[in-house]
Amino acid sequence: MTVAVEQHRPGRASRQASKIGGRIPTLDTRRLQLRAPRIYDFGAYADIFCSDRAQFMGGPFTREEAWASFTGAIALWMLHGHGLWTIDAQTTPSAGFALLGFDYADPEPELGIFLTEEAEGHGYAEEAGRAVLDHAFNALGWDTVVSYVDGSNVRVIALLTRLNATRDAAAETALGDGTQVYRHRQEA
Repeated sequence: MTVAVEQHRPGRASRQASKIGGRIPTLDTRRLQLRAPRIYDFGAYADIFCSDRAQFMGGPFTREEAWASFTGAIALWMLHGHGLWTIDAQTTPSAGFALLGFDYADPEPELGIFLTEEAEGHGYAEEAGRAVLDHAFNALGWDTVVSYVDGSNVRVIALLTRLNATRDAAAETALGDGTQVYRHRQEA
């Protein structure tokens, strides 16, 4: 069940939101487009975060908690110049989400990729991850990005390994909560 805040409201405010969203960089890959999130993408976001798919991200969330996460990740664009993208695949709109995030307690920004169940197994996560890292290193001028991972999330660890990330023991010690930290560095 959707509530009023999740529904598109046509008019001036909606057009203004489209203009703001148009300022978020679009990243195109061979098979994907990473674009500004729109209100109708929330259904896919909630499907991910309100399910067992969110078990390694503090979930499953309530729909209201998923809304807070969704809007907070989008707000990062206004506050830090990076945030959440919707991943559109050629045959699967709203296939998932890519994030250059910065949670309140995080010591530094992180890369996160969240796919819908239907989008898994096609290599989209790696393709999106490479596009986001390229943006972080080349457009934003960053030297490094981290990914925070639960040690039992073997699928994400395999993805991060394919993205050439390596464990950062010093960052893990500084966090001190058992989270594994994988560091992405710009490749020479």
